[in-house]
Amino acid sequence: MKNRSHYVSGYKLLKIPYVIQSKTEQPKGLAIMLPGIGYTVKSPLFHFSSGAFLNKEYDVLHVNYPYYSTDYEDFSFEEITSALINDVSTVLNEVVNHTIYKSYYVVGKSFGTMAIPAVLDMLTTQSTKAIWLTPRLIDLSVFQTLKACKQGGLCVIGDKDPFYDAEKMNHIIMNPSIECMIPSDANHALEVDNDILKSIDTVKSVIKRIDDFITLKDRVLKS
Repeated sequence: MKNRSHYVSGYKLLKIPYVIQSKTEQPKGLAIMLPGIGYTVKSPLFHFSSGAFLNKEYDVLHVNYPYYSTDYEDFSFEEITSALINDVSTVLNEVVNHTIYKSYYVVGKSFGTMAIPAVLDMLTTQSTKAIWLTPRLIDLSVFQTLKACKQGGLCVIGDKDPFYDAEKMNHIIMNPSIECMIPSDANHALEVDNDILKSIDTVKSVIKRIDDFITLKDRVLKS
């Protein structure tokens, strides 16, 4: 596997590193990974979903924004959110402008999901799909996009997640473009408090659903 490391000058000219992983010279497309602030691309959901995409001959883009560093300690949450959208857009402009990918997946976790609406606006083709892991449903843009977007998506959130909202999920479930998975007793990490084995089973079930989602959408794209 090849790893290509680069960086861009992001919001306020702060360095935003990213890595492109490849297992083939002719990738089917690009999977864009947008982690949370404390949930990095090395965490289970991103580690295994990256592997799922690589095994299906996709390149994988890890955007490693360092918002936990001291450079951002004086930022308000609103300013970090603005930085996120700016920085992800800047990375994608550099990557997409120098490639000829024919399809895209964007995978966001929690804080990272707040950049997905902007990514879907940039990559408007119907061959762009989104995987929303524990989305911040309190964010209006996230909720409205999930409720109304036409591009295919998978939304995964546990019923013990602090961002879970049954009423909002009912609206999202009504969107025919979005598949929903609500793991029972799962928290914001998509794990089960005080139950290691059930946590492993929950993460495994989520990865399987992601793998099935990629497989199904690939068949749709080829049909």
